[in-house]
Order: sequence, then C-alpha cells, then structure tokens
Amino acid sequence: MSLLREVKPRNARTAKIVKAHPIRNVLKTITTLTKPHSVQLTKKNENIHPFQDPASLEFLSQKNDCAVSVFATHSKKRSNNITILRLFDGRTLDMTELLLVTTAEELQAEDGKMQIGVEMKPMIVFAGSPWDDNSASEQASLFRQLKSTFLDVFQGEEIASIDVAGLQYVLFIAAGETSGSVTSEDPNQRPVVHLRWYRIRTLRSNTARVPRVELDQIGPSFDFRVGRFKTADPNIMKEAMKHGRRPNEARNKKNIETDIMGDKLGRVHLGRQDLNELQTRKMKGLKRARDEDDDVEVNGNGVHKEEEDIVSQSDEEDGGIDLDDELVDDGSSVGGTGDEIDIGDDSAEEADTMPKRQRIS
Repeated sequence: MSLLREVKPRNARTAKIVKAHPIRNVLKTITTLTKPHSVQLTKKNENIHPFQDPASLEFLSQKNDCAVSVFATHSKKRSNNITILRLFDGRTLDMTELLLVTTAEELQAEDGKMQIGVEMKPMIVFAGSPWDDNSASEQASLFRQLKSTFLDVFQGEEIASIDVAGLQYVLFIAAGETSGSVTSEDPNQRPVVHLRWYRIRTLRSNTARVPRVELDQIGPSFDFRVGRFKTADPNIMKEAMKHGRRPNEARNKKNIETDIMGDKLGRVHLGRQDLNELQTRKMKGLKRARDEDDDVEVNGNGVHKEEEDIVSQSDEEDGGIDLDDELVDDGSSVGGTGDEIDIGDDSAEEADTMPKRQRIS
C-alpha cells in the first residue's frame, strides 16, 4: 500500500479588485443632488488646510460665487475627510469636518446610481435625539450647526410653492445615541451620522384619498463621525441670519397698519410748529361782556374799580321797583286816563299776613 498524495488541479487565483474612492463617491453624490447649483473642481489641491488657513477655499468660493464649499482630503493621520465650509460676506462663517466611516468595500457592494431629476427638492428628515437637543452643551451646539449646514447644502433654491408630483425622494439623516461625556478631542465618542436616500413609491390603499407610501433605498449609504469643527461668531451669525422680503411676504408700508377689523390706519409725523404766529378765531365765550366793560371805572390811582350796585332808600320803600311818584292834579298819573280806583291802605294785621317785598337787585 503506497501512500501517494493526490494532487488536485490548480485553479486560477481569484483577484479581488476594488476600484473605489469613498471620498470621490461622496463628492459625486453631492454634485448629483445639487445640480445645477453646484460646481465640481477636479484639480488636486494638496496644500489646502482649511482649519489652519481657509484663505485658499475663500478665494475659490468667491471666484465661483459659492456660499458653501465641500472639500475632501485624505491622509494617513486623517483619512477620508469631508470638510463643509460656509461663508458670509466673503469670509469664513463656520466649518465642520466629517470623518467617513463607510469603507470602500461597502460602497462597492451597493448600487451607487442616483437616478434623480435636475432640481428635484428632497424631503429632509432628521431622526435622533441629538438633533432635538436645545441645551447649551457642546454636543447640542455642534449638532445644531451640523443640521443647519445640511439644510444649506441640500435645500437648493428657496421657492414659494412646490408641486406634489415633484416630491419623489427623501433624504434621511439619523444620529445615534452617545454614551459618556463628549469632548472635542475624541471624535470616536460622538454619535454616528447616517445618510440615506429613498425613493417614494405610492400604492393604492383602502382609503381613496390617502395612498399607501413605501420607500425604496437608492444611491450609496454614508456614515460619518463629526471631527473638528469651528463655530461662528455670534455677531457675524446674527448678521448672516438676516434676510430680505420673502417672495410670498407682503410689503409693509411705513406708518401704515391694518387693525383687527380690517381698517387701514395711517400715521402722519409733523415738524415742530410755531404757535405764536398761529391766527385763531376768538370764541364768544372767551370775550368780555359789554356790561362788565361799562361798569368798570378808573379811580384816582389809575386802577380799574367795578361800580357797586347802590339802592336808594326810596327804592327800598318801593320794593326795588322804579315807580312814577309824580301825579297830576286830577289824581292821575302822568299820561294816565284819570279812571284810577282808590283801594285804600292796608291795615297793620293785613300787612303782617301779606308777603313782604324783597329787594330786587
């Protein structure tokens, strides 16, 4: 019995050829989603370091009239980095560095075709507790900045309305949970950010007016961790957040407003007027009575003195009434007819019972 080794025929060696550039796929995907409002530069710029000196990126952004720049770098120390830089008034506003976690093999296995029309606006969904954190912590501030950056990159041109048929895909951005303290020196402790694209497919449902919606994943999937970042100055951010009149916003005229009843109210501002030269009509109630002017006399010292009402003794006897005492010889008064009747004098008792005459002034 001989022991002979059976030699099997040698098959051809299988070679695993991976021709994939993760950073290039990321830039290509962003360019596809932002056409025609994006410019892709293919020239290598190995000497650009945004966090040390952003002057080169500021120059390229101003040259191409871009407010947002996406810059990709790769090195042994920091491999597969994506830096998103936002500018305001030609100067750097803030920067965020994303460390790509997805490997080249994972990108190669996925279907990287993005069959999306030009200027198709996505519906952006942010999932995860880090996006809703409104505290003053470092992580909350970082994710608020990152959320604003993603919206500036993918929202495109601002429009007043959109057709429902144009809503064909969803950009899903999810952030995982973190454990322990989060420090700026340790990016591995920060949550992983997942980017996924889905196509919307509507199917018939039991309800006539509301269709059944399903999502089909398209394009590559990217996973990032937030690396270095630079926050914006509060004063510069306040200026950058100002905006003009919206397309659908009504123009408000100065000093004109409408109340709750729909009446239009206006406000008129006048300058300072000289009221000394103002000619006004004198009211009768403010004039001095003529009788008062006649009663005023001037005394020896030149001071006006009002005349007092003096009633003589004879007037008091007549009860303050001016009577004509002169009678003619025939017993009638002057101008009388002579037919007067003598009623006699009142007795003392009758005089006491009768009302007394009062002084009439």
